[in-house]
Amino acid sequence: MDIHAGLGQTLLAIVPLATLFLAVLQRQERLRRGAVVGGVVALAGIALISNATLDEGIPALSLLAVLGGALCFAQAAVLVRHFPPAHPVTMNAVGMATGAVLLLAGSLLARETIELPDRRETWLAIGYLVPVGSVVVFVLYLVVLRHWEASRAAYEFVLIPVFTVALSTWLDDEPLGFGLLLGGPLVLVGVYIGALRRRRAGAL
Repeated sequence: MDIHAGLGQTLLAIVPLATLFLAVLQRQERLRRGAVVGGVVALAGIALISNATLDEGIPALSLLAVLGGALCFAQAAVLVRHFPPAHPVTMNAVGMATGAVLLLAGSLLARETIELPDRRETWLAIGYLVPVGSVVVFVLYLVVLRHWEASRAAYEFVLIPVFTVALSTWLDDEPLGFGLLLGGPLVLVGVYIGALRRRRAGAL
């Protein structure tokens, strides 16, 4: 593993800001002061939680891959807002099916061995990830995108690490560090400023 989970989470937390700037460039939204401030505050909170540091041992290609993934998440939210109205379940089914075909093709091109898992824990994980972690989560995300701007909906990407660390502390007995105690509320403040607070003045 070239990049630790903490740094990966920090880089993924740029999705709301990236979504905002992409939406502005594509004339879907205006540049709002609250969204910029909230994104920066939330990003600072994630950095405290993960205690991530950039060091010289991290390959540039790995960093670019994570940043590219964040930009893909951001652009996907903006793109969905351009689509004609469609039922979230239908849109999710089409997206998941297309993704499955592309992943299968990539696996075959890479000559990977395709086999079924043989561990009960793996099947249990799949039993959660497929119906809940993929289907339910993405359908709900599409529902939010129908009512919220893309940059506001993208704030889920700064909430995920907070709940992940909190659940890990509860279920896996990870130590409750100072970073979570300080960074968690900072992320919530950032989400409130950027996504939930009632707007006043329009653009920057």
